[in-house]
Amino acid sequence: MPTTKETCRKQIERLEETVQELNEVIDLSADGLVSVDSQGILLRMNKAYEDIVGVKARDFIGRPALELKKQGYLPDLVSLQVLKDLRPKHLFVQLEDREVLLTGRPVFNARGKLIRVVANIRDLTDLNNLKDELRKYQDLTSRYQTELKQFRAMESANDLISCSRVMKHVVETAVRASLADATTLISGETGTGKEIVARIIHRAGPRQGGPFITINCAALPETLLEAELFGYEQGAFTGAKSQGQMGLFEAAQGGLLFLVEIGEIPSSMQAKLLRAIQEKKIRRIGGSREIELDLNLVAASNIDLKKKVAESLFRADLYYRLNVIHIRLPPLRQRMEDIPLLVKHFLTLFNEKYKARKEIGQETLDSLFDYDWPGNVRELENIIERLVVLDQGPGLDNELLPVSSPGSAFDQSLSELIEKTEKEAILKTYQQCRSTRKAALKLKISQATMSRKLQKHRQNLKGAQSPIHD
Repeated sequence: MPTTKETCRKQIERLEETVQELNEVIDLSADGLVSVDSQGILLRMNKAYEDIVGVKARDFIGRPALELKKQGYLPDLVSLQVLKDLRPKHLFVQLEDREVLLTGRPVFNARGKLIRVVANIRDLTDLNNLKDELRKYQDLTSRYQTELKQFRAMESANDLISCSRVMKHVVETAVRASLADATTLISGETGTGKEIVARIIHRAGPRQGGPFITINCAALPETLLEAELFGYEQGAFTGAKSQGQMGLFEAAQGGLLFLVEIGEIPSSMQAKLLRAIQEKKIRRIGGSREIELDLNLVAASNIDLKKKVAESLFRADLYYRLNVIHIRLPPLRQRMEDIPLLVKHFLTLFNEKYKARKEIGQETLDSLFDYDWPGNVRELENIIERLVVLDQGPGLDNELLPVSSPGSAFDQSLSELIEKTEKEAILKTYQQCRSTRKAALKLKISQATMSRKLQKHRQNLKGAQSPIHD
């Protein structure tokens, strides 16, 4: 049997092995560790603590921890904070170009008496750098996603045939509107392409995978309009479907709801629409359950809503809710430089549709600039289709083109007629020549006069301009 002496020796060896193991664990820690007694005297310090603070354990062990602060190694000591009220503490301090976290915790014996304060110091520099890199990566990812959405929007914008600056601005505004979760109002005369712009907003936005639902608010009576928009429950009114019906707001969930001719919505419906937009909730007719909305709302009008508000025919609060983002589509007469592109597009479209090979000559194209286009792009499209279908020859006949009312000239003064004739001559000649020098030679005026008059008449087109070439 082992003697008492041998037993004690083995216990001492095991204890020494345990101490050695703990020492190795403490020194292998990437965090700095230090301990002080109840009087604040330093008892232990590992290598990581020495490296982070820039001290040697042999210089401070057995001395007050306060010496570290007095000698400028640390601006504050978490262990001293713990000794004040015997509670765990956390401190963030700056060491030159590094930020560190100090954590202190009291240690009590079985009788509840304080015997140690163990402090930990962690260098946050690498962690902060990693966070910065992650933030940069997230910002870059967000930027790439935005650019991707813009590219998708530009692909969608191919349906908007244009080269004018004003229409480029329309597309840019539509792309920005698609990225915002705000109601958009599109205004413009009939036939200017409001639905195309609404589709650009849909395709460029985060809900592009959802449905695109359109309703003409002027095409339905008030009672049917409410049922179409909000839906109804079983037995809500006479003639209602026995199982009830989902409204267009619900059908557009996760997508876009396009309200056409919003200015024609009845006054009693305006209040209900305002509530749906404000609260993003609807309730079916005859129902009590509120339905949360997750969709993009775009409205369109070919009348001046602001004027209707002033005449008390349209609610002001609804107008401002709809008009968070406003996109105005100019009429075709204010962007005449788009006519050649539009004609080329529609001619290709209808040649393919009717298996034709019609062409348009310069004289016929020039004639299109003599018309005011009250029906805008839609009217131009219809006219090109008519020309392709009815014209028997390879070229398109001027006689089938629309003309402005001949009597309208007599309602103008001589100076107005001269001004109009000059404007048409300047714009048409420049459109043909694409150079102020060549246009000036053709009109037998100086280049300076040509440039001045071109600038003057193009300004009257309200910004629908492309660069002037000398």
